[in-house]
Amino acid sequence: MAVTETSYTGNGSTTNYSFTFPYLKSTDIQVLVDNLLKTAGTDWSLANATTVQFNSAPADQSAIKIRRQTNVDSLAATFYAGSAIKSEDLNDNATQNIYVAQEINDRYLD
Repeated sequence: MAVTETSYTGNGSTTNYSFTFPYLKSTDIQVLVDNLLKTAGTDWSLANATTVQFNSAPADQSAIKIRRQTNVDSLAATFYAGSAIKSEDLNDNATQNIYVAQEINDRYLD
């Protein structure tokens, strides 16, 4: 069961599509139409925290995929010598690792 993505079939008129997976940053959300990556801000935006809004409706019968692609290039929080360690930062780093593991499982191991 995929926990990191939601799929739809376009009908040529619907522009808003919801998703239920959690994410750390809005930049971790990717939208594909017919396996082509769409650009946030140009092709789509977030209508709210769990709804993608296309600037123009995807074509009838197009394959729409909304997925989470968590950034793996940097940690959610970095710790420095002598600085305070906050539980929120520790939790964000652990959540980032969990999300990446879920994404790998959903896309490559199923």
